[in-house]
Amino acid sequence: MEKSINSIQIDALKELINIGGGNAATSISEIIDEPVNMRVPVIDIMDYEELYSTVMAEDKPVYAVMNQVYGDAGGIFLFSLTHEVVKTMTAMMLPKDIEVTSELEQSAIIELENIVVNSFLMALSKEINYNMLSSVPQLTIDMFGSIISSLYMEMGQFDEQLLIIKNEFLYLGDKIDASLYFIPYEGTLEKIFKSMGV
Repeated sequence: MEKSINSIQIDALKELINIGGGNAATSISEIIDEPVNMRVPVIDIMDYEELYSTVMAEDKPVYAVMNQVYGDAGGIFLFSLTHEVVKTMTAMMLPKDIEVTSELEQSAIIELENIVVNSFLMALSKEINYNMLSSVPQLTIDMFGSIISSLYMEMGQFDEQLLIIKNEFLYLGDKIDASLYFIPYEGTLEKIFKSMGV
């Protein structure tokens, strides 16, 4: 599929997503009682086949948390973290005086993803007056390519294009990178842009 998204549409998305990112950072700061900032330096829309050559190798092991989005516009959100970043994120989310188990680590990552996704959905829903709800998050630990491929095979009604949102969390002077992918149902991005008037 040829990329058909223009720079005005990307800029409109950036504004909304940065609002959502600010809301997410505020929520995380309140939970952990430490200042956290979040920014979104990269937003792009690319075809499925570009993903592995441009964003991440197929054989990269990742923690991936998935939400299905229902309502007036739908698709799948996928929050992806490398194993190295998971350790840093877990240290940010959990109290310093507890022993970190794999179960606690996974719960912390799921909670973080849930906050980020729902902050973005709230910002988008407010702007375009759409009803958009997310499912309960599900965590998978696997190769990046295997996770993406299985989503496309299982849910054949998806668009070939993905929305790539690069997140940067700033915590105690450290920058923590994470990636959020939105795999839309066919026509979802066009509906959103039309509602935004761009």
